[in-house]
Amino acid sequence: YAGGRAMVTTSGGGFALMTEGVSLAGIVESPMVIHIAQRPGPGTGLPTRTEQGDLDLALCAGHGEFPRAILAPGTLEDAVLCAALAFDMADAAQTPVFILTDQYLLDSYYDVAELPLPKKPPASHIVETAADYMRYSYCEDGVSPRGVPGFGQGIVRSDSDEHDEEGVITEDADVRIAMMDKRLGKFARLGGEHALPPRLYGAEEYSRLIVGWGSTCDTVIEALAQVDDGQTAFLYCPQVFPVPDQVADLIDKAEELVFIENNATGQFARLIHRETGLAADEHWLKYDGLPFSVEDVVALVNGEALI
Repeated sequence: YAGGRAMVTTSGGGFALMTEGVSLAGIVESPMVIHIAQRPGPGTGLPTRTEQGDLDLALCAGHGEFPRAILAPGTLEDAVLCAALAFDMADAAQTPVFILTDQYLLDSYYDVAELPLPKKPPASHIVETAADYMRYSYCEDGVSPRGVPGFGQGIVRSDSDEHDEEGVITEDADVRIAMMDKRLGKFARLGGEHALPPRLYGAEEYSRLIVGWGSTCDTVIEALAQVDDGQTAFLYCPQVFPVPDQVADLIDKAEELVFIENNATGQFARLIHRETGLAADEHWLKYDGLPFSVEDVVALVNGEALI
């Protein structure tokens, strides 16, 4: 609200206690970056173990409808990249952006040759307000000019009730519709050309495609390098929502579609099906509190049971 970049970091259990703040950020159009380190639930679950069980939580947290983006780095390098991108996306769209990691990734450490540090300072999206400033003014892309208190002559109102362009509470039906449409229009700043694209590994002309997100990334890549299989590729999705445009095109080319996830219900597979209409042929799911090992994935690629 005051103009500083803000991030909160917690586990899924900690975040579950605070989800009302997400919908508040949605209606006051405040940038916010939220990092959730996933551990097995529900409740306290397995507090020292790992899982990818909170995608649905991040996707649906907060009541009502408003835009958000979800990034899920699978490597230490991507964790840095996604953190920088999350702040840029949140600032540009004035909306919450999630970074989903898990206990396994957070416990990992290794040497890296070079981190993808930004080449220049982040751009400021804050404007100096005029006397007639309206915080929630209607605009084509849904992103109203963002002022902060004390910078300019205008009054910066922030209201958690539905409001008009000035930030004054209203229950006018036409204003409600216009404000909802304005906020939802900000999805364009989070997807499309602004989305973090997926990466394809393995066979270029694949018949079987394994799709994963987050910390399964390096495990699957290493496993495919150990298997003599010229028909299998891996699609790694560091942005899981909004689903990047390229995901549907790459999935649609596969004769056999497999999702690998550290949860019991295939949360990313369900999201992809909802967004693209493309359904998994097979699910590789692991939810015992442990990550997939390379040996696990080699066995699954070879049509064997988990080791």
